[in-house]
Amino acid sequence: MKKLFYGTIDRVEGKTAVILVGEEGDLIQIPTDLLPQGYKEGDIVSFKLEVKDKKTKAEKEKIERLIKKMSS
Repeated sequence: MKKLFYGTIDRVEGKTAVILVGEEGDLIQIPTDLLPQGYKEGDIVSFKLEVKDKKTKAEKEKIERLIKKMSS
């Protein structure tokens, strides 16, 4: 399932952008190198979040193998 979000770049603090998201103005912080070139405070940005089932399963299997190897 995918979820699309919109937010406003509130401010930039060093290499971190503070973005206001949602109707209640929740704050998130992301590295500025993840933002598109030419961004500025006040710009509206969009992003999506989704669970990657196949990648999650593969990562869990990898961790389980490492744990098993370490406990042998």
